[in-house]
Amino acid sequence: MIQKKLIQDTPKDTIVEISRNSPNYPYLLNNIKDSPDQLYAIGNTQLLNMPSVAIVGTRKPTKDAAKATEKIARLYGKNGFIIVSGLALGVDSLAMKSALKVEAPVVGVLPSSVDKIVPKKNIHIANKILDKNGLLISERNKGSNVQNYHYIKRNRIISGISMAVIVVETATEGGTMHTVNFAKEQIRPILVVDLPAEGNQKLKKESYPIISINNLTKEN
Repeated sequence: MIQKKLIQDTPKDTIVEISRNSPNYPYLLNNIKDSPDQLYAIGNTQLLNMPSVAIVGTRKPTKDAAKATEKIARLYGKNGFIIVSGLALGVDSLAMKSALKVEAPVVGVLPSSVDKIVPKKNIHIANKILDKNGLLISERNKGSNVQNYHYIKRNRIISGISMAVIVVETATEGGTMHTVNFAKEQIRPILVVDLPAEGNQKLKKESYPIISINNLTKEN
């Protein structure tokens, strides 16, 4: 079932409830620990069971990280993958905007309910996602206020619906590393951009596959 409407404020009449028994409930998500009993969605729910990769990272990326995010999102988007991220500022926003530029579908996973876009600065990205036949999802019922712990729980869904997680740039603590830890629990492949950030170097030492900056510069 596909329902879509551009977000202005609270598009409650367009929210679709996806129960665990629904054919649109993500197969990959259904097989993780602590999967949500129900999802709330606006947009193209068919994307939930199509090949996807999550692109995650810091809210304050360096110039190299920003360039890497854009190139990775375009590369995977042009090769048929759905781009998944958390609609946060920084790497998430860059990944989504870059994917949309190459007409790749995007799934934004929210810590809030889908009728209350967080952060508000990214409402315009949410609009573009839906306008380009993408999807916004959350486990929070409509009208729910976001709590701090919702951001962490949201991250298990980002990795849970994705075939792999690409870490662009991260410290050793924070939201991105929560996503990494969920990905480890869920046995998702993790790829790390070769940047000097402490979190990246930690994952590099743990022998996760590295995405070379030099190779990315060859991608048009």
